[in-house]
Amino acid sequence: MSESKEFLVTARKWRPRLYSDVVGQEHITKTLKNSISSDRVHHAYLFSGPRGVGKTTTARIHAIALNNHTDDFEPDLNSELAKQLGEGRAMDIIEIDGASNNSVDDVRRLRENAKYPPVNGKYKVYIIDEVHMLSDSAFNALLKIIEEPPPHLVFILATTEPQKIPATILSRCQRYNFRRMEIEEIVEQLSMIANAEELKIDEESLQIIARKGDGSMRDSQSIFDQAIAFCGRDIKYTELASALNLIDEMFYFRISSAIINHDIKEIFTISNEIVTHGYDVKECMSGLLEHFRNTLTVVTTTKTDLIKTSKTFKAKYVELAHNMAKADLLRLMELASRTENDLRFASSPSIKFETALVQMASMDKAKDIETLLKEVMKLNGAELPANPEPEKKKIERLVEETPVEYKAEVKAEEKEIVAQKVAVTKEEIPPPQQQESIQDKWNKFVAYESLIGSDISMVKEVMDIDFDDDNIKLFIKDQFIYDNLNSHKKQLQSAFTEITNSRAVIELEKVEKEEEVIEEREKHPIEKKIISEFKAFEEKSQD
Repeated sequence: MSESKEFLVTARKWRPRLYSDVVGQEHITKTLKNSISSDRVHHAYLFSGPRGVGKTTTARIHAIALNNHTDDFEPDLNSELAKQLGEGRAMDIIEIDGASNNSVDDVRRLRENAKYPPVNGKYKVYIIDEVHMLSDSAFNALLKIIEEPPPHLVFILATTEPQKIPATILSRCQRYNFRRMEIEEIVEQLSMIANAEELKIDEESLQIIARKGDGSMRDSQSIFDQAIAFCGRDIKYTELASALNLIDEMFYFRISSAIINHDIKEIFTISNEIVTHGYDVKECMSGLLEHFRNTLTVVTTTKTDLIKTSKTFKAKYVELAHNMAKADLLRLMELASRTENDLRFASSPSIKFETALVQMASMDKAKDIETLLKEVMKLNGAELPANPEPEKKKIERLVEETPVEYKAEVKAEEKEIVAQKVAVTKEEIPPPQQQESIQDKWNKFVAYESLIGSDISMVKEVMDIDFDDDNIKLFIKDQFIYDNLNSHKKQLQSAFTEITNSRAVIELEKVEKEEEVIEEREKHPIEKKIISEFKAFEEKSQD
């Protein structure tokens, strides 16, 4: 019986072993290499970032390079330390799982062992993965040795949630933020692995695996193994989409076609297929939103550089862009975004999803203002000029025809013409706009609905008022009304200014008798008119 090779998952088999093998983190690997070449090695590092982007892998590479490196400061894979680490028996590189060794006793044991010098290399390196899982007491116990470690000791902390690490730890570490990987980087790496493994896989399959990995190389490689298990050594897009229960990208083009043609019957057919295949409607709506976004980029830029998909689907997006306008796409994206949010709380998500698709297919195409004006003018029996004069040209022509006197010589490159005097006819002067009087503003203020039930609502009861341009004087007989408004005078002034946009100042005056009001206030304009026309005079009653 022949011996069979032990199977290793792709993520372990193709795990990077050199700085140059790490994908998508050049800003970090270059810095770490430079620190070794310049002999500026820090005693504590913090690697943070999403899952599966190379934090622990880079920590291992850096641990080997600190002790044994080549002339170009890459880790020496032929060294004894590298072989021991590969076999899991390295004594100078200790990996600790923070999730299962999170107590203060575990950290105390670490401190006791850390004081011993390395066996083979220059540094003893502790790699603590998921360090955010340590308890508060464990962090406090770790604080002192991180702050003042022995010369031979280096800590590399790795975490996906740096916000959970105490600031006292963060301040003592050099922090390196690992970024989420681009789809092109994952596709390139998977394509290299497929060629090395002598596998056949089309571009669409690579794209869908990379997108499903969500920026994580490890997740993408796990999906890659799953694809091989289902499809064999010849991976095709249609089979892969079925295996992973993913929505075929052609599915979204079918929806777009139904929306363009207002084919509601096709919309119901598509919705039924979604339910039958067991697709997640929220994921479908999210994919549809991205589909509209891709189409919008082609419409606005006339290029496909911003679309992360295969060449086949890029060509389809170019074709679709000819049949959809920017205004229509923006409306569809707004509806898709709103529906995606509503699906989280919908009692019947499938019906909510179906309703949204029907609304999209029922939308009329957007028209620009010029087209609408032409249609309205046509209905009224008039027509717009074939080539209406642009507003900018019209203004320039009017300026040229208007005689002006220049204050100073205008430079040739300046396009704005500054006129000191403009000769205009009397007919061209627009009639002065009638301004709202202060009394009209006050009437508007007291009629405001928000005053009802407020602290200043009693202002409606004041009838004896004197108006001028700068202030409003309220003459109040009732002591209760006066006290109430006087105690809320600032609120009254603020409300009046906000509602009427007037700078007039409100004054309050308490009066005892009506005669005093007549003496102190200025006569009303109507009262002045009566006195002037009829030569009248004011006679006071003798009580």
